[in-house]
Amino acid sequence: MPRPGCTNDHTQLFEGGYYSIADGPAFSIAKILRLEPHTVHVRIYKENFPQRPRSIDPTALTLGRIDDQDGFGMGHLPLRLESFMERQPRFLTYAAVEAGELEGYNMWKEAEGGVFS
Repeated sequence: MPRPGCTNDHTQLFEGGYYSIADGPAFSIAKILRLEPHTVHVRIYKENFPQRPRSIDPTALTLGRIDDQDGFGMGHLPLRLESFMERQPRFLTYAAVEAGELEGYNMWKEAEGGVFS
């Protein structure tokens, strides 16, 4: 359920929103951690779906590990807003962003990191 004040407009992005995103021939799940004017900070989960999911259980999502044979996710990925929108995000559900989810973002901010296209 979206946080209060959010609409069901699939083009609206907000922090804490889980979105299905196009990932080549499959679909992945991204959670928006932070929104900045031209940057979307996301967490990309390990799980992939052959068809766009209509719903998910956030507690079943994992990041995996870099040595997992079936792939892994990313705890923090700063993307240009345009790049994220090209992946055709569709809102799925909402959960508050937890402090632990922001560790990578905080390190990025402190290091004045760059943004991926």
